[in-house]
Amino acid sequence: MIKLLSVERSYPAPGSHLCGLAWDGHALWHSDAGTDRLYCLDVHTGTILREVICPEVRTGLTYDGTSLWQMAGYPRQIRLIDPANGHLVRVIELGKDAEDRCGLCVDDTSYWMGPEQQGRITQHALSDNRELSTCGDVPSAEGMAIIGSLLWYTSYWQRLLAAFDLRTGQEMQQYHLPGDPTGMCWDGARFWYCDYMHRQLCAIRPPVLEDAEIRSQDTLSLHTTRGGF
Repeated sequence: MIKLLSVERSYPAPGSHLCGLAWDGHALWHSDAGTDRLYCLDVHTGTILREVICPEVRTGLTYDGTSLWQMAGYPRQIRLIDPANGHLVRVIELGKDAEDRCGLCVDDTSYWMGPEQQGRITQHALSDNRELSTCGDVPSAEGMAIIGSLLWYTSYWQRLLAAFDLRTGQEMQQYHLPGDPTGMCWDGARFWYCDYMHRQLCAIRPPVLEDAEIRSQDTLSLHTTRGGF
């Protein structure tokens, strides 16, 4: 039987169309498709610190240490945004499968995209966007975070937080979440996810990550995402 995790704390979301979540090392970033904004939030209080306008917010959100990455537009594309001023830094077009893309996360050399429906997670090179690999067979992946060798994802359709080992492809952990999870990120101590049903941003303590080597850089570089319909 899959264990149901308990919410440690939660904050009301700024809007009603909850999309992605990302962690920049100091604060949470949250995107909402109803307001077309990215919100920087105090992780201790949920207070809005600042806002960035992003037209046509769609699904995933992540952070690469410099820029926010937001799925946006029709069809979907990845927009790299300067969090300080909201300026568009770069656009990554996603081709014929753009509308199937959902969750996002980024590491030092590649970025990962999760499917909106049953499918595989794809890894792409930062240098030229070519597909490097595919992994998993997941019900959906609205939010993603990599911690050591484990890739964690949330599935809205299954109300699930799960992980598989990138070295073996084997699923390692699986937990149910309260509400309907969309975007997700890891702040170095806990997961945060968007609960679309209850319009809340929720923190949960992670289960023991026995097979993951949690490096100090994970706190900054593994900031992940989803959301919106």
